[in-house]
Amino acid sequence: MQHTNSTIAGDADRVYHAIKARAVACRFSPGKPIRVTPLATLLGVSSTPIRAALNMLVAEGLVHREPQKGFIAMSMSTRRFRDLYSLNQFLLNAALTAKEPTKQSLAAAVTVATDIRDRLDDGQQCTPNVIAACTGELFLSIAELSGNPQVTDTVARINDGLNYLRALECREAAGVRAELMAICELLLTEQTSAVAKVIAEYHDTRLVAVPELLSAARA
Repeated sequence: MQHTNSTIAGDADRVYHAIKARAVACRFSPGKPIRVTPLATLLGVSSTPIRAALNMLVAEGLVHREPQKGFIAMSMSTRRFRDLYSLNQFLLNAALTAKEPTKQSLAAAVTVATDIRDRLDDGQQCTPNVIAACTGELFLSIAELSGNPQVTDTVARINDGLNYLRALECREAAGVRAELMAICELLLTEQTSAVAKVIAEYHDTRLVAVPELLSAARA
């Protein structure tokens, strides 16, 4: 029985991560129903773990659920992505300016910045997906400066919601890697006020660019 329970738990975890990867990559048709039966067939499980995983993703803001309609893929709307960018900027600014970060949290952010800077410095390995992942890791380390787990958790969810657009912007616009490198360098010298300014500029640029990026995605 213990082995059976372990197997069920393993299947549930596998299904959750498989469906989440599809949602993060915007591989479901935006605004369209997500069919449970085809997913169950694809992943070789019953509908139960599929529904459980989709309900978890509803709670994370990656899938929508409507009465009488079931699970719906999130839309690729300008408003949705602008809202995510605006909330991300607000939370990161609060993490940097609301209070003095502890030595431990700042040291952890410096460690992450060092690692990301080294990865970004390797131009041959910097694919759009790698740069998008580095963006999420860097912003999450800044969120942790707040010492507030709710801020950190929310930024982690925003990272999931913006991952597709971040990878897309690396294909459509130059200079993204340089922006992240600049943030890393400021963190390494513990210039948190300067980091807040650069992050504000970063997000202001994205708020303007969202419609163009979405047009490129639909092309």
